[in-house]
Amino acid sequence: MKRAGFTLIELLVVIAIIAILAAILFPVFARARENARKSTCQSNLKQIGMGLMQYCQDYDECYPDARYGSNPSPYPLIYEALVPYLKNNMIWICPSKGGIQRGGTTSPLNYNGRTFPVYPNYGWNSSLAARSMAEVTAPAETAAVADCSHPLWAADVGRIAWANSDDRILYPTSGTTS
Repeated sequence: MKRAGFTLIELLVVIAIIAILAAILFPVFARARENARKSTCQSNLKQIGMGLMQYCQDYDECYPDARYGSNPSPYPLIYEALVPYLKNNMIWICPSKGGIQRGGTTSPLNYNGRTFPVYPNYGWNSSLAARSMAEVTAPAETAAVADCSHPLWAADVGRIAWANSDDRILYPTSGTTS
């Protein structure tokens, strides 16, 4: 006599096997997804660095005079200075951190009435502002742009912003290069 289908025990065994395989594979997929985001973040930083170098080439080997100032500030933000070289504002958003969208001059967090459409996740070393490239004594050891912990305009001056309590850098390094 032939059986018409699966028994309940057989069905439960198959479901248990699938659940075990899923439990093994989901963390692997999550790590792969985070590694892809990390690569995108590194690519964003590289493109921002290349835009910064293009700016320097166009302005007599000097870094942009982008820094914190009075309100309203006579100085541009680094994001504004590099717009002609980067074209895509979303390059300032780290895919792992996510950015806070904003728009218009009515936003209470909109510094100096500027309308840069995103709060960036990368910060600018404002100690380079308006300096000649030749003045930087250790260029290989000086970060111009880096992953920062505060996705607000204050990140571009390398200072702690008050609106976010997450003080961790997303992709810390051991301090050595490989």
